Amino acid sequence: MTDRFLKAMASAVVGLMALLYVAHNIANIGPAYDFFAYTTSHVDQKAYPVTLLPVPPGFVLVIGMVAVFALEAAAGALGLYGGWNIWRHRNADPATFLAAKKWAKIGMGCAVLNWWGLFQGVAVAGYQLWQMPLGQGPFDGSWIFGAMAMMTLIYLSMPEERIVAD
Repeated sequence: MTDRFLKAMASAVVGLMALLYVAHNIANIGPAYDFFAYTTSHVDQKAYPVTLLPVPPGFVLVIGMVAVFALEAAAGALGLYGGWNIWRHRNADPATFLAAKKWAKIGMGCAVLNWWGLFQGVAVAGYQLWQMPLGQGPFDGSWIFGAMAMMTLIYLSMPEERIVAD
């Protein structure tokens, strides 16, 4: 029963975190756009001045922002809903409980895709975010938040009950 409680809470916590991030991004839409433009501009890249990805036009930045915000919103909504669904089915049989984890796992997958795929994969590796003075926070944060989501996804995927044969 402890695992069932913890799985519900872990999913809800990561979901809430993702919703807070997307809410802050939307509340700061202008600075968010400016940050996307800065991090893809190749400015302040002194250690490795050659960046293979091109400076994108404004509409591509908007598409990137929509992708990030959509994954954060999906991670948040599905993480919270999944946590609630796990909680509702905490006393169910193993098969029903396993099915109840579906949306939480999809939400955690969205979070991993966002923070490890888009941030670490595209921004850090593709645009060398690690070189920029303003890039260290998102570099570190996306690693940590992606790890939180991945650890939660792994935990959600572990079985709770094991049948021991006599």
